[in-house]
Amino acid sequence: MSQFGTPSRRAGDIDVFTGLLAAALIVLLTGVVLLAMRNIEHSGSNGQSGGVLTLVQ
Repeated sequence: MSQFGTPSRRAGDIDVFTGLLAAALIVLLTGVVLLAMRNIEHSGSNGQSGGVLTLVQ
C-alpha cells in the first residue's frame, strides 16, 4: 500500500526508456563489431597481424 491508501501497481511492460536503451546498445555493439572486422580485414591485407586491439596506421 502506498502513502494514500491505493495499492501500488507493478507494470510488466517495457518502459520507453528501456527500449531506447536496448536499441542504442544494439547499435553501439553493431558498430564496434563492424569496426573491429574492418580493422582485422585491413591490417591482414598489409601483412601485419590483425586483431581487435591492434591499431592500424
